[in-house]
Amino acid sequence: MKEFNAKEIVNQEVDMRAYINKLLDDIRADIEVYEQIKKLNLTIGEVRENIAKLTDFKDDYNYCKNCPGVDACDKKTPHIAMKVLKDGNFITTQYEPCAKIMEQIRLDSRYLVRDFPSEWKSSTIKTLDYSNNRRPVIKEFNKILSGDSERWLYVTGNHKVGKSFLLVTFANEFAATGLGQVAVINCLDRIKKLSDLSYEDKEEFTRQIVALSKVPLLVLDGFGEEYKNEYIRDQIIIPILSEREHSSRLTFFTSDFTIKEIQQMYSLGKSSGEIRGKQLAKIITEMCEKEFDLTGAAIYKKK
Repeated sequence: MKEFNAKEIVNQEVDMRAYINKLLDDIRADIEVYEQIKKLNLTIGEVRENIAKLTDFKDDYNYCKNCPGVDACDKKTPHIAMKVLKDGNFITTQYEPCAKIMEQIRLDSRYLVRDFPSEWKSSTIKTLDYSNNRRPVIKEFNKILSGDSERWLYVTGNHKVGKSFLLVTFANEFAATGLGQVAVINCLDRIKKLSDLSYEDKEEFTRQIVALSKVPLLVLDGFGEEYKNEYIRDQIIIPILSEREHSSRLTFFTSDFTIKEIQQMYSLGKSSGEIRGKQLAKIITEMCEKEFDLTGAAIYKKK
């Protein structure tokens, strides 16, 4: 049996006190954390007894202070922030969602559908490039935002001129102003999913069609790139746009194609195809009144 060694025990106690003192010094040196802990009105004895909790709080606080981003959070329990509280004679810890994840949840609640990169959610009108070819459509959107217009927007232009980013920014501003929820759909992917859903789950298909028909602002991004057939035209595209026209709900489009080209592409079928193509173009033309080309000036005006 190992002999009792009082000196060893004393040395261990000295080492522990030195270690606790070092942790205390670290906390005192961290001004922001120290100010947070001071609010608890702890005695020095309480601080020493709870040094492990307070040190954990310091580490957690500083990790969140230097947040790597919501998507990069590598805490053991991501997106959770630690708090220390004094409950009578006890020091307790509490955990709650961090401010950034709550802000993300708040922002995400604005979107019924969000088919665009998450980093675009922070884009605002103030951050846009006001080059000459953008000014007319930005001016028109500001009229919509102020309630002076209910016009739909149809934005065309070459690839990589910023059509999608521009209208996503408009959607962000619309939602941030409190005018209602928005849906930004990628036509190439989303319309295919709707078409598939019409065979796989009729009830869910109907629910989504109704939701897209009634959302306060719908942005059809990449309109015309989607696969086209009579069913998609007659059971998805025209019903959604007809309902939105009837109820005066805002609808924005980005497209590589003019409205005339959209009409031609959707003039499918042997009998009424041309008529249905004209019907689709008529809805868009009457509600938009003009097309905005980001590679030039407005190219279409209603007569």
